[in-house]
Amino acid sequence: MKILLISDNTWVKKSLEKYLNFKHELTHMKEYTIVEDYFDYIFVDMQVQNNGGPSIIRELKRHDPTKNSFIVLIADRDDDEIQAKRVESSGFMVKPITQSKINNFFNLN
Repeated sequence: MKILLISDNTWVKKSLEKYLNFKHELTHMKEYTIVEDYFDYIFVDMQVQNNGGPSIIRELKRHDPTKNSFIVLIADRDDDEIQAKRVESSGFMVKPITQSKINNFFNLN
């Protein structure tokens, strides 16, 4: 399974790596640029550099390689779920990233 993480926070990357097993190929972007490959899952942090996560998700949904990916907003608080719904993200998760959130919510076993 191909997974993309778009986050400038090292601890978010380390958390995701910690809970994914070797069957998953994780690619990490510290800032958003056009994504030319298909990914099964794309995790987008709420704020990446000077870009908001919701605006990044809008861009991802416009491009052919990523418009059918399962796109998850990694938010700072529960209230950010409104933003995730507004941009029609496939999923929503509040930090911190935990094993149960990865396994149960996204079925990445």
